[in-house]
Amino acid sequence: MTTWATAAANARAGAIRVPWSARLPYPARDALRRWRGLVGMMIGVGIALGIGMAIIGITSASLDLYTADYRQSAADLYVITEGGKLIAALPSDVPGNIKHARAILSQIRAISGVQAAVGTITGSLERGREGPRRADVPAELIAAVGVDGDPGAIPGALLLHEGRWPRRSDEVMLGSKLSREKQLRVGDSIRLSGRDFAVSGVGRLRGIGFSSDSMAYMDLDTFRQRAEVSDQVNLVLIETDRPSSVRTRVQEMGTFSVWDPNELAQQAYELNASSIIMNYVLIALTLAIAGLFVSNMLLRAVAERRIEFATLRAIGVPRRTVLLTIAAQAILVSVAAGLIGIGISTILGTLINVTIAAQFGFESLYNADPTLFAAVFLLALGLGLISGVYPAREAMRVDPALVLREA
Repeated sequence: MTTWATAAANARAGAIRVPWSARLPYPARDALRRWRGLVGMMIGVGIALGIGMAIIGITSASLDLYTADYRQSAADLYVITEGGKLIAALPSDVPGNIKHARAILSQIRAISGVQAAVGTITGSLERGREGPRRADVPAELIAAVGVDGDPGAIPGALLLHEGRWPRRSDEVMLGSKLSREKQLRVGDSIRLSGRDFAVSGVGRLRGIGFSSDSMAYMDLDTFRQRAEVSDQVNLVLIETDRPSSVRTRVQEMGTFSVWDPNELAQQAYELNASSIIMNYVLIALTLAIAGLFVSNMLLRAVAERRIEFATLRAIGVPRRTVLLTIAAQAILVSVAAGLIGIGISTILGTLINVTIAAQFGFESLYNADPTLFAAVFLLALGLGLISGVYPAREAMRVDPALVLREA
């Protein structure tokens, strides 16, 4: 029988082959030995963080639905008649009508510092069909917008998906949702209030309302003829490098209310305060759930190794070495899980924007918020360290003999 001394001598002589992993430092050997459990924790925590980040992205996008349209249009000022409401709190809240629109728009465009001014009015036009219409069939109404001026002169105001902006009186641009639901494409024809129009493009105008993706856009004079309205507009969008002076000049012209995008955003937040508070509560709960999941996973992993810690201490492994090993593994799990969570959240958000958002005519229903994502990541990292190191530290204080006796 080979004695311990002979085995030791053979090992020194190279008779026993020492695996390469045995030559690694203890933290690396421990991580390599437990790689399956670490990968499982990374995936599990990553999925939880990914779902939490996706919920945060959806919540963040829902907050932007109220104000993003006005900010993204890049118009510096919005003009409506005094007493009108651009942000509707009630169904009766409307922007009102600015009368003598041609003269008003000419005066606004003549103000020093105004690069562009676009007037719009919204109404309904009846869509015509070939052949006689049955008396029991209701009329099909299409929401339409008459536009005076070139919206392309205001950066961000015109969102064009295909085709071009109407250049002639017999052309219209359709919102993408309207185009999809009516199965109309560029080059097709649509009959509105007794006149045929060629579809020149598919897109929408930002800054004119919540459902701008479901409207048909045409020249203002053509709209007046079809809708039988007088010389008026609901809204004027102004592009200027002197918003303060232009605001003053416009207000001196008549009874007008002038708003900038920040003021409209503040109105929207005030009107939707309760909904916004609920969204922030949802974000807080999401952060808490994701953090508790990280904490529970790592806390359970440390609790299962209590006997192992006692054994390491009994054979003389320094306490600091064990604690640094646990801390390094906790950081590794948290960082990897955070990256997995960002990947899962991005995939889910892309699918939501491509499918659901497009179906309902929104630009996006998921908005990746780097600040909130960083908060989730730091929360996971902090809870990972606390959940990993603190229980291990407490376990290292226990008498190894008592722990091993329990085993």
